[in-house]
Amino acid sequence: MAQPQDVLEYLRRYSKDHLLYEVEMFFRLGHLLMSGQLQTSQPEVAIVLHNAIIESFVLHLRNLLDFFYTPPRKTDVGATMFYNSGHLPPDFPRESAILHTAHRRAHKEMSHITTERHWEGDPAKVWEFHRLLREVKPLVERFLQTASSARVHPDFIQQTKLLITIAG
Repeated sequence: MAQPQDVLEYLRRYSKDHLLYEVEMFFRLGHLLMSGQLQTSQPEVAIVLHNAIIESFVLHLRNLLDFFYTPPRKTDVGATMFYNSGHLPPDFPRESAILHTAHRRAHKEMSHITTERHWEGDPAKVWEFHRLLREVKPLVERFLQTASSARVHPDFIQQTKLLITIAG
């Protein structure tokens, strides 16, 4: 088992590299999808790029929701690890109904070829990027406010504060 100081340093480095990557991709992709800045002269390429960006957005959404709400398995890193108590604070936002539905949907639609996928034209197929960004933002903000400063890298804090302004 690693020494406590080694664990703290590992989590600091992890937050700076991997956790920041998840946060950055989620907020930047959401902003990109809302902006409609995906343009190409080839319609078939535009469709593939749009779908790939949606899939990436959903993947990073799922990863963040797993980080906050799914108890970590042996090799997982979860939000609880960034707290001295090993638990989220009692006032940490619960997974809202919107996030719960998106979390379940992301697991099913990203990881499985399933009968639970929605047909083209079905309103339930649409991912509401703006709404999901607004729902995730308070989770990230609360994490920044409450996680142990000994376990979170200052660069993660600084860069994440800039990223969450994208969510409005």
